[in-house]
Amino acid sequence: MDTLGKIAFPYFQEEYSNTTLSKLVLTDELDSKRTIVSLNEKKQIETLSSIYTNSQQPIPSLNSFIENPDKEEKSQFPLLIKIDPEYNKLKFHVSIKPVDGFKSRSLLIVKSRGVTDVDLLKNQLYDEHSQDRSMSELSKLKYSKLPIDENNHTFQKVIINDFFDPKTVNDTKLTISLWEHDSESNEFCHLLNFSFWIDKITPIETPLNRSSFSLPSRGQPLEEKSPETKLFSLGDFRREFNINIEDGPEFRKTLAKLEDTIPLARKKYSALIDEFKTLETNVRKISASKIKIMEAIDGLIDLESTSLLRDFGFQHDFHVVFRSLFEPFEKNINFFFDKICDYKMLSKIFSNIGLGNQLETSTVQADLQKKFESDSKEYYSWLNKYLSNEKERPESKLLAKRKTFELSKFDYLNNLSKVTNNQYVNGLMENLFKFISLNYDERNPRLLDYRAFKDKKSNQNLLGDNYQIYINALLRFNSEKYQFRQMIEACQSNEELTHLIRYNRLNHKSSSNHPSANTSTTTSTTGSPADLVATTTDDFIVTKENFDLIFSDSKPPSNESNNHDDSEMSGILFTLGGQKKQGWHKEWVVLKGGQLIEYADWRKGRTPINKPIEIALASVKAINYDKRQFCFEVLTSTGSKRVFQAFDNDERSKWVKALYNAGQLVNTTRLERTLGKDLSREGRKKTIGKLITEFKEKPVIPGQDRSISPISLTSKAPPVEKDYLHMVRSIPNSDNTNCLDCGSSESVEWISINTLSCFCLKCASCHRNIGSHITKIRSLKLDKFENETELLLKYINNRKVNSYLEENLSPDEKIDKDANNESRLSFIKKKYLDKKYKSIIPDVNNLLIKAIQRINIPDVLKYILCGGDINLSIQISIPNKNEYLVITLFEYSLRKYIEIKDSDDYEFGINHKKLFLISELLILNGCKVSEHIKDLQKEDLGLTEDAIEYWKIRSLKLSGSRVRS
Repeated sequence: MDTLGKIAFPYFQEEYSNTTLSKLVLTDELDSKRTIVSLNEKKQIETLSSIYTNSQQPIPSLNSFIENPDKEEKSQFPLLIKIDPEYNKLKFHVSIKPVDGFKSRSLLIVKSRGVTDVDLLKNQLYDEHSQDRSMSELSKLKYSKLPIDENNHTFQKVIINDFFDPKTVNDTKLTISLWEHDSESNEFCHLLNFSFWIDKITPIETPLNRSSFSLPSRGQPLEEKSPETKLFSLGDFRREFNINIEDGPEFRKTLAKLEDTIPLARKKYSALIDEFKTLETNVRKISASKIKIMEAIDGLIDLESTSLLRDFGFQHDFHVVFRSLFEPFEKNINFFFDKICDYKMLSKIFSNIGLGNQLETSTVQADLQKKFESDSKEYYSWLNKYLSNEKERPESKLLAKRKTFELSKFDYLNNLSKVTNNQYVNGLMENLFKFISLNYDERNPRLLDYRAFKDKKSNQNLLGDNYQIYINALLRFNSEKYQFRQMIEACQSNEELTHLIRYNRLNHKSSSNHPSANTSTTTSTTGSPADLVATTTDDFIVTKENFDLIFSDSKPPSNESNNHDDSEMSGILFTLGGQKKQGWHKEWVVLKGGQLIEYADWRKGRTPINKPIEIALASVKAINYDKRQFCFEVLTSTGSKRVFQAFDNDERSKWVKALYNAGQLVNTTRLERTLGKDLSREGRKKTIGKLITEFKEKPVIPGQDRSISPISLTSKAPPVEKDYLHMVRSIPNSDNTNCLDCGSSESVEWISINTLSCFCLKCASCHRNIGSHITKIRSLKLDKFENETELLLKYINNRKVNSYLEENLSPDEKIDKDANNESRLSFIKKKYLDKKYKSIIPDVNNLLIKAIQRINIPDVLKYILCGGDINLSIQISIPNKNEYLVITLFEYSLRKYIEIKDSDDYEFGINHKKLFLISELLILNGCKVSEHIKDLQKEDLGLTEDAIEYWKIRSLKLSGSRVRS
């Protein structure tokens, strides 16, 4: 692009411009493809490329150019780069330098068709009614909306999104110019402009816009299909072809999902069969009607003419042409029923899931489910007795029992998966994959190419690359499954069996956590998606040549390593006590991020029954407890003891080792939050040393010589008192150091929690006089604030509140710090009771609703204090229903919450907490709250359990009942 980059991209920038362009990215509507124009320091094209957004693979096409039609530009820029009109979304990578008055100005983006003269464009901007202005599209963006620090007077990078209309801007030169607009002086200042050519839109030919006599091209389908361009990674395929029979929440969730699939499959196939029958019946009716119509036309001709029209051959010709309307359709649809989706294949699929006799099938399915649950219960009951026996335990007996149960799990899971993965379903899917790639016959362009489908050699070529990989991977997956079953039967030891179940080639646990499973993208000004590289094997692109990698060995963490995986583990363990239960019982236990969490329901693993145990502050040792072997003990920093039992010695060793490694992951952030100390500086070791001691007994991992040196918290730092006064006064641009009403700076320690403002002692006393239903006064030194009210303190801002509560206040009415009590009380009554000086805001109720929608706390407060009706009712639509619901503003506000990280509920961990600030603000300002929730349809309202709980607590508190702290 060295030469063409200098002559194919007209770019002009003013010397005084505070804005410069470094890159232009054009994307299609779905951002699946991108064209990237990168500029060098001289603002010439450095690189011009097109890529697929997801895979970052280049789009195989040549860059195209066109002769520049502008005579004045042509001498310097004889060519223009040509852009496909489907790339109509624009991303400007620009650098902007703030200047004085920056926040009060706006950036204008003008997209003009063929207009390049700056003076002409400027005249159009000033003249809104200019005829030439219709040739331009204009976008406006306030500088205040940009993530730019106005106090930093250097160039700062930002990405601005825009678009143009491809229906009006195509087959023309597009000039994009950037302008700065000063709203106060209404001046427009030109910054830069550049041009390129938008190619002509190519109309897509469909049956609806074809001439009735046109035929498809020979050897081509009736409509063009998109080429296979999207590439898929190993992670994508591993998530599709994955099997994990390690018992626990994930396995049980998979079983439940497959069990739910069976009735759904019955319903889907039943509907498909019915529609096929209807289509076949209608095709037969059409064929019969066709013959009757031809006979009727013959009779009509006989009435019209004695013999001449017959001699012309009209009847024969009519039959030929009329039959030609139906025969291609009849032959194509008969081919579809006979070869693609034949009735015999559907019948076999039916019988496989029992659609012929749903009652019998449901009984069989229930029996299979009942047998598996019985096997599960029997195995764990036997295992509990086996582990409680203090005598010598024959490992061979445990191995035999485990094998039986593992095979039972595999067989039940495999049986359930056969509903969607058996030879008949797979054969149907392969036929459908080939069908979508069929072209029309070269000899008869109205008929599908039946020969290509019937011929064994060309038949396989009908599968596109992705579909061929899918079919081959499916066949390999089914083969691998049965090899896996044989390997279970062949295991010679419990350790070997445990290793096989956890690390079998079909159990790719890492794939479920792969970024593509839950994509989140972040725009950066320092890099681009093209800079990303594959960091794990899951990122490798799958091809026909390397698809075997999907089933490559899943290796366990190395014994020599000390990486993140060695400190994380999960599984079923027997534990002593807890859950208000006596004796031993099963739990799902998870070790992650240096914390140990127990879950009550080992089948679901949803509800933790304990506060996370910080392993870095706990003691761990392998023990024999009473008559039970393979146990280990966790002694927490608070002195509580938890005893767990693994299934064998090897499993216990892995747990103790993982716990040891987790103990080395000291999360200083959590400890700082708990201890109230700064552990991130050089004195961290010294600080921790004062708070921890080693236990006298150093537990040893069974079978290893290496000792473990756990640490335990022996003293706890006192809770830190929160300095609300300092926090409120330190809010920038708030004037919170001065009284809202009189301006005094003395004893400004009192706040109104419903108007979010600060007062001196004298004004606070007057507020108490007019009643708590008007202002609710609290002390920043004496009162305690929790949950919503504590977070509301961060929104206290005297400057903002007075900007609308005193907008219509004359200077001579304003009191000062020396006002007497009578004048002070009179002023406060006029200001808060009568709202004499407040802003007059038209349509305040709608503005209040919109502010609640955006969860804009300052605006919600403003519209409440300026007369918004906090008890109004609104009408909302119910999701997925063609119905409407009338609810109160308070009920609506329960859908709007702020989520924060909080450590109050967990000893050393981070808990995400939902706070309903808007609902609290409405309540504090006197909105009516029903004490009963029985009429509430929480599904229709879309409320979370946290919202329901908050409502219950607040309604109880308002009614004077005892509430949970």
